[in-house]
Amino acid sequence: MGSVSAMESIDRVIRKHGSRIRRELRREYKSRLIRRFTLSNQTYEIAISAELADGTWLELKPLDIDGLAERYPDCKVGY
Repeated sequence: MGSVSAMESIDRVIRKHGSRIRRELRREYKSRLIRRFTLSNQTYEIAISAELADGTWLELKPLDIDGLAERYPDCKVGY
């Protein structure tokens, strides 16, 4: 049951705050080589990928569920 609840929590964060997270990533990684960022639900974290101008992808440090719970209390993040 915990993994289903965690996945739903992560989905809520991505739906409600995904645009904000991408804007923050854009400010943090200011390179013009980065075309876009994608966020994906990995059950207990948000995986972050950056697509570069040449089409390659980089996996960045994920956002873990505990940090998301602190940062986005409005999404009732939990296990």
